[in-house]
Amino acid sequence: MERVSVKIKDIEVGKEYLLSGDIENGYVDGKPYICHEEVTRVVKRVTDTHIFCECGRRFLINENLKVSVPIWRQRAETAL
Repeated sequence: MERVSVKIKDIEVGKEYLLSGDIENGYVDGKPYICHEEVTRVVKRVTDTHIFCECGRRFLINENLKVSVPIWRQRAETAL
């Protein structure tokens, strides 16, 4: 089963997504420190510039961001 990509506007708050992209992870020399991560987490909030996860990660909405539905959730929704 192939991962289903999700557009930012279609994200449902409170559901888990596989997120891959740049996150702001503190500050270095007074500037935001950006690193790349890939995690499956529940989305808590979406703004014009960030996706906030319930764990506290803040993914930047930029060209590096990829959002998809986890395989296990695809299977569960298909089975219904």
